[in-house]
Order: sequence, then C-alpha cells, then structure tokens
Amino acid sequence: MQCDLPVVIVTGAANNIGLACARRFAATHQVVMVDLVDASAEAAALPHAHAMRADVSDFAACVHLVEEAQKYGRLEALVHCAAITKPACTILEMPVAEWEQVIRVNLTGAFFLAKACIPAMQQHGGSMVLFTSRAAKTGFAALGANAEKTKAHYCASKAGVISLVKSLALELAGNNIRVNSVAPGPVSGTMIPKEQIPAIAARVPLKRVGTPEDMAESAWFLCSPAANFITGHVLDVNGGTLMD
Repeated sequence: MQCDLPVVIVTGAANNIGLACARRFAATHQVVMVDLVDASAEAAALPHAHAMRADVSDFAACVHLVEEAQKYGRLEALVHCAAITKPACTILEMPVAEWEQVIRVNLTGAFFLAKACIPAMQQHGGSMVLFTSRAAKTGFAALGANAEKTKAHYCASKAGVISLVKSLALELAGNNIRVNSVAPGPVSGTMIPKEQIPAIAARVPLKRVGTPEDMAESAWFLCSPAANFITGHVLDVNGGTLMD
C-alpha cells in the first residue's frame, strides 16, 4: 500500500478549494481526500489519491483518519479546507445551536485535525495549512454583504483559526512542523451565487474573483521548500480587497 511519495491529507476535498488542493498536490504526494460526502469519483481521476469519509468535528474520526492516512506512507502535510456556513442573519436572530455547529466544525474541527496529526509529524517534521477567511479579519462574510447580517458565527470561527495557527506554530516549531494559513477573499464556486460575481469582481482591485486554483497554489507554496522559513503566517489571497 505504501510508496515513496509522502502523504498529504486534504479535507473538504470533494469540491471547490479542497478539490483544487488535492489536484495540485496529486503529482508529488499520496493525497488522502477527505470529506463528509463520497469523494471516490474525484480520487479515481487523480494519481496516488485515496478517498475517505470523515466528520472533522469528531475527534475520534480525526484520529482514525490520520491512522489510515499513514498506511499510505509518511504524513508530510495537512491542508484543511473543510468548513460550513449558514444563511446570513443578525446575532439576535441566530439560533444558539447554529452558532455551536459552525464553531464546532470550523474551529474545533481544525483543532481536532491538527492535534491528531501532531504525533505523526513529530519525528520528521511537516507542514499544516489551515484555511481561514478574509471574513476573519473584517467581521463580515462577503463583499457587499448586509452589514446587519454578518454571519458572525462564520467570522468568529475563522478568526479562531488564525489564533490557533499562531499557537500551533509556536508550540511545534521545535519539531520542525510549520503551521500557516490561507485567507481567501471572494472565490468562485464557494459562497458566491453566479449572478453576483460581476458585481463583486468590480469591487476587487484586481477586477476578478479568485478561483479555487488560486487558493490551491497558495497552499502548495506554504507546504513547499520555498516556504521553509515561514510559520505562523496568514497569507491573504483576496485580490487586494484587504491589505494589512
């Protein structure tokens, strides 16, 4: 079952950014494509790809996932893209259960996956990329969003990921485990209805929305030798809509 290629776990890999990341890594890694839905058809189209279903909000499932991934070889990288969102509403209107679900999947799930991967990377080093969002820094979920309906649960969960990345980077530096994040701006094929893309693109300094492939290239860079001295960093990939 093992081969000479290192292993990367990519979550949210059945579509959009996660699938683009799996495709980007497939030429040089054994890619374990993880999603709640079946990604076997997508995995079959890629070299050295293996589909698994897992709920990242379940720690036992994350531990099992890492154990299974190691059967293919040495775990070198984690690219965590899986996340959920909910329809926009005010904080006053937001159901408590909805808040808890988004936080558990987006933030606690990132913690569970990182925690599960640490023992597998401690001896030889590795790289983690935990996707956050431009929304983590702005407090609202999309360009042109209703300022009274910010998707506070999504924004807060992604802001938590940024802090988690910095804590992990500090704690794991001694083991040569680098931990970074990609913060996408508006991306086609994710939360943006097609009919809204032209209006949103007009608000982007680069005059287009991002693509899943833009995000995959950024994750690839952060895991590559070109980024060997980068850790604890949030890479903004937003077309110039936020510069900080």
